[in-house]
Amino acid sequence: MAATREGATAIARSTKRSSAARRHVTVLLCILSATAILYSWNLATSGYSDYYSTAAKSMSVSWKAFFFGAFDPQSTITLDKLSGFLIPQALSARIFGFSSWSIALPQVLEGLVTVAAAYYVFSRWSGRLGAAVGALSLASAPLMISMFSHGMEDALLTMWTTLAIAAWQRAIDSERMGWLLGAGILVGLGFQAKMAQAWLVLPALCVGYVWMSHRPRTVKLRDVTWCLIATIVVSLSWMTAMTLIPSAQRPYFDGSIDNNIFSTVLGYNGINRFFSNAVPGALPGDPLFHPAGNAAIVGAVPGTIAHTPFKFFLPQYATQIGWFFPVAAAGLILGIAWVRTHRWPDMQRNLKAGLAMCSLLLISVGGVLSAMSLPHTAYLAAVMLPVAGLTGIGATLLIRAYRQETRWRLALPVAVGVQTVWCLVLLRSFPAFAAFLTAPVAALGSLGTVALAFHAFRPERIRRLLGVASILAVLGAALTPTVWTLSTLNPAFAGTADDAYGGPQVAAVAARKLVRHAAYGIGLDSNRSIQPTESIEASAFAYAQHRTSDQWALATDSWRSAAPMILRGQTRVLPIGGFTSRAPSPTAAQFRELVAAGRVRFVLLSPAEARTGVYHPNLDALTGWTMGHCQIVSPDLYLTAQLRAAAAGVTWDTLYDCDA
Repeated sequence: MAATREGATAIARSTKRSSAARRHVTVLLCILSATAILYSWNLATSGYSDYYSTAAKSMSVSWKAFFFGAFDPQSTITLDKLSGFLIPQALSARIFGFSSWSIALPQVLEGLVTVAAAYYVFSRWSGRLGAAVGALSLASAPLMISMFSHGMEDALLTMWTTLAIAAWQRAIDSERMGWLLGAGILVGLGFQAKMAQAWLVLPALCVGYVWMSHRPRTVKLRDVTWCLIATIVVSLSWMTAMTLIPSAQRPYFDGSIDNNIFSTVLGYNGINRFFSNAVPGALPGDPLFHPAGNAAIVGAVPGTIAHTPFKFFLPQYATQIGWFFPVAAAGLILGIAWVRTHRWPDMQRNLKAGLAMCSLLLISVGGVLSAMSLPHTAYLAAVMLPVAGLTGIGATLLIRAYRQETRWRLALPVAVGVQTVWCLVLLRSFPAFAAFLTAPVAALGSLGTVALAFHAFRPERIRRLLGVASILAVLGAALTPTVWTLSTLNPAFAGTADDAYGGPQVAAVAARKLVRHAAYGIGLDSNRSIQPTESIEASAFAYAQHRTSDQWALATDSWRSAAPMILRGQTRVLPIGGFTSRAPSPTAAQFRELVAAGRVRFVLLSPAEARTGVYHPNLDALTGWTMGHCQIVSPDLYLTAQLRAAAAGVTWDTLYDCDA
């Protein structure tokens, strides 16, 4: 009889686990389906990044450019960073053909993997409800929708780091070092996407493992050491492989002055960002010009808080990642209280792991982002996982406290009230767009708060009130974030391929313009297809390529001029100067040798506003030699009357013929 009862109990437990697993799968599939719609809605209109999309195009037509991450098809110069984030885009373009949707498609898939991994992690921290709320808040954040529906580097980085945290959670659950080693490998893969930014999660992974694992201290320290070794090996593997190839057989490494990829990655994109010229071989900063950054949003951040965590509460940032900050704060506060009082043993260890990881990520990743100027809003994606995780924990604990705990019953109505006020505060920055939201949000939030508070004191007498109060509270808290999420379905509010920003912009952001590149658009997002300069450059190239069989039909002193030609499928374009216009690729002496050897005949010199920065002595020497030794090609020879009329008032590029 005892054996029979034990068998029946085992079967019941197995059935219960299977039923719970099926519910998890069902919920996750629903969330992923909605996420796929959000992320893929604007694929056809996602657009291009002049700089990165050009490299993706080159990598899709040349395996050499693919390996090195070259900007041009003939692999004369690389990007000014590692190009791992472009590998999925280049492969997609090679398979489906180069288009805006084919290079945006990989980011959609990366977003789905990220949400699925986050759901798994959140389910360990706060159960099915917390997983659903956390995954939905992460997937529907305007920043995440914009980022995962465009081709940008932060998407792949976010996927790898989220998977690394999932592996960390498995290491905590299983007490097996292999999972922690896997987390280190995944961080190393994230390094290929966005270099040292991936390493910002390492302190959280290592400290969190030592904190949460039950293994002996010496064993934990050994495991962490192997994790760090795995991260470093994987991070440096690609750079090492490229360095082993002789310089004559590979492109020049942009971002360096010594043609060294380590100088580019660890100096120009790393240490030198914080300590000027700390790595001698890295390309130094422009001594005469310090731009505010590529994103228009940078100029709207007040200087007094630009380097503090308070900037995350500004409307231009909070509308992207922080609609549920009050719920996340409640999760942190209640979670700490519950862990300290040892309530709910069924959630104790997993809840502690979630609080530990979220807190450590906010300290390590959030601390660095707080201190630095953010050139792109996409950087904020790095803090979305801990914010979403705390949101899921907050929703779970608030509901549990309301149902079971007398001491904390009022936490839920207080949180709903604070959430309502927070949404109303953010709406004040959007008087035109959000005018219709203020009244319903205030009404629903207030009624929900009052009803929940009233029911908290009289739960037995007015049971029906709980359902009405819950509906009002959810509608009031979620109405504004939902409107912002749905607004991203409109291409005008979906962001660009160069910066993730979903929903309407605050007035200070919308008014911000980088005047220096006015002829080419804002920052990298030049939208050159509407500029007459693109047609002029295409006509100049067509003229040059029919008059020479040299290795390069034309050389240009600006990547902005080279980009539209390469995107059109031209391979005989020599870009000079790299992204900053200051890379010695080629030097003035090397360029003269190319002309003398008959490898370059035509040179397209851009107006000054097409260059990045204002200090580039090598390029000045090269263009000075060109203007002194080559002849200007009359625009009448390659421009039609209609095109000249359309470009009236525009300062276009000048074509030179260096044929001796």
